[in-house]
Amino acid sequence: MNKKAQFDIHGMTCASCVAHINGDLNKKEGVKSVRVNFALEQAEVEYDEDKLSVEDIVATVKKSGYKAVPKSDGGIIDKGMHRMSDGTMMSAGDHSAHVATEGEKAIKERLYKVLIAGVFGIIILLLTFGVHVEKGGIIMMLLSLGVLYAGRNFFKVGIPSLFKGRPDMDTLVALGVGAAFLYSSFIVLYRPGEAEYFMDVGIITTFILLGRYLEARAKGKASEAIKKLLQLSAKVAHRVGANGKVEDIPIEEVKIGDKIRVLPGEKVPVDGIIVEGSATIDESMVTGESIPVEKNIGDAVIGATINQNQIFVMEAKKIGADTILAHIVKLVQEAQMSRAPIQKLVDMVSKYFVWAIIFMAILTFGGWYFVDGNFARSLVYMVTVLIIACPCALGLATPISIVVGTGRGASLGILIKNAESLEKMHKITAVAFDKTGTITKGQPEVQEWVDVVGVNDELLFVAAGLESQSEHPLAKSIVKYSEKMQKEAVQAQFSDVKAVTGRGIMGKYNSKIYRVGSVNFLREQSVEINENGKKIEEYASRGFTIIGFSEDNRLIGFFAVQDGLKESSTEAIANLRSQGIKTIMLTGDNKTVAEEIAKQVGIDEVRAEVMPEDKVNIIKELQKKGEYVAMIGDGINDAPAIAQAQVGIAMGTGTDVAMESGDVVLVKGDLLKASESIALSEATLKNIKQNLFWAFIYNTVGVPIAALGFLNPKISAAAMAFSSISVVLNAMRLKRIKLK
Repeated sequence: MNKKAQFDIHGMTCASCVAHINGDLNKKEGVKSVRVNFALEQAEVEYDEDKLSVEDIVATVKKSGYKAVPKSDGGIIDKGMHRMSDGTMMSAGDHSAHVATEGEKAIKERLYKVLIAGVFGIIILLLTFGVHVEKGGIIMMLLSLGVLYAGRNFFKVGIPSLFKGRPDMDTLVALGVGAAFLYSSFIVLYRPGEAEYFMDVGIITTFILLGRYLEARAKGKASEAIKKLLQLSAKVAHRVGANGKVEDIPIEEVKIGDKIRVLPGEKVPVDGIIVEGSATIDESMVTGESIPVEKNIGDAVIGATINQNQIFVMEAKKIGADTILAHIVKLVQEAQMSRAPIQKLVDMVSKYFVWAIIFMAILTFGGWYFVDGNFARSLVYMVTVLIIACPCALGLATPISIVVGTGRGASLGILIKNAESLEKMHKITAVAFDKTGTITKGQPEVQEWVDVVGVNDELLFVAAGLESQSEHPLAKSIVKYSEKMQKEAVQAQFSDVKAVTGRGIMGKYNSKIYRVGSVNFLREQSVEINENGKKIEEYASRGFTIIGFSEDNRLIGFFAVQDGLKESSTEAIANLRSQGIKTIMLTGDNKTVAEEIAKQVGIDEVRAEVMPEDKVNIIKELQKKGEYVAMIGDGINDAPAIAQAQVGIAMGTGTDVAMESGDVVLVKGDLLKASESIALSEATLKNIKQNLFWAFIYNTVGVPIAALGFLNPKISAAAMAFSSISVVLNAMRLKRIKLK
């Protein structure tokens, strides 16, 4: 019987580690599939439990040189509980806090290593070029030991990888830095006065440790989406007992069938149905739609949504891992665990590059020893090859471009979370958009006031006066519209004011009864609609929400309300289409509204009335057709689709979860930045390729010259430093590249 197990993986340092774990596990009998996520430091293994156990998988990963810690039930346990690696149980909130603390601890440890190496490296630099002290060589050797201690993981991982026959970037670092240190120590101890290279040990190690620190921070951010989702759920529920007594219990103790009281402003604790009362529920964090939904007895309510205005009692129907929120968490986890389609070029090439340099160094030593039998000279030339091939330029080629590119993006209001996103955005062929909060503002606005009796806007202030006594978003839109038309709300007191939840409001002013509400509400109040019905239907067919306004039994007019377009949406979508990119709208809103909005902004295709899982499936369909998809959204309901897409773009004005799920965040929620981010990706990728080209050309030319004995270690070190400077200078050009 096949079963899936998830593991936290410790010890991965580069993309080649993923290949090592994948390869070793796939060789194991009983393993059906393996997915390893470097960013999340997690793995998911599907296996035949009749042939293999979790312990066998852990042992296999250990033999590969890494540590695997099993996660129980994929990290989501019934009733929102989480099992830790030591067997203890934690609530969702406590688990999230624990994961965050562990991640911060690991990142701080990397920062400390950078600081230690940096401090020692600066002192070595001063001793090399400016400060002359007695026995300076010995002091620099001791300081270099401090640097190597900070970078000891390069040796702990790189050297064993070499002996296992699959060297990686750590191996190259360990060999290059180790050779420089050993050679320099030999010079200081046995040939005082000759050139030594402790400065290179300090600089190279510090640079690479800094890159690893920045990488760790990026990976920490990649896992924030799950933590944010877990934090959304309520922590306490007000359970109503058989005797009517209410007691507060932890959310984990809620059982199916429990009666739960929900107060105004509180989160709905679990999924269920209303059994007493009614309420207006803000479901935007799940559905993404801005207009709150009116709920009455028998209506379903969703856990983590917010009760806006009234007390109600609900019956729990789904708890823990069965809730909609937990389902969304699972979708995000699965999408994030999917293996990225792009591989890091430098990691792939470096695997062969290391073997080539090792072979060349050995060949250099053997060749020169065979020619003149001078061991010392042969050793010097071998070390020269290793020093000139030290991966400083190669290691900087990608990260320095990423640092400059992401910095340029930040200055433009584009936050790019990881190098992979910058490398792959230029491939985008289709962009899927959420509607609410992405293309539109995410809040209802009065688009038009239609006067049907010829009073123009003289009585708008009366409608605003009534609606100012309501907290409903539609009411607020009418008040704002009145203010925009320079009509203040009525200051005098209305009498006999009565609000009908979810339908409308009425009150007496100057001996006349005024009503504002839905058309059905006005009809129920005997307001004559007559021939105006066709005009109302015409506006409704165009996706407007209609709010009628009457005086006594006469319809004065109606407000056509709709979520307003963002000012930049039309231009942004036109820019994307001009780049040859297909545009698709994915929304939970009704088809009529969606098609009207799409028509206004020029979107190619509309998929309306879709749930979060439907959005994920549509993204998958597009990917199967060969499209390279970006998803742009701002709500929790968009998080799974954002994670599934090759590139997830989140609006900075949206929810934290959407922003954490996205690879790219448009800080001000400006869609115009989407096309700029694609142009930035193209420029950065081109810059990375240039850097890699010059880094490899440098090695291709420099290594043979060093092997032939035309260079000494000092010149080799200078050449290596120059190659690094050239890479940095080339990357700095990204600051001046125009993106429009």
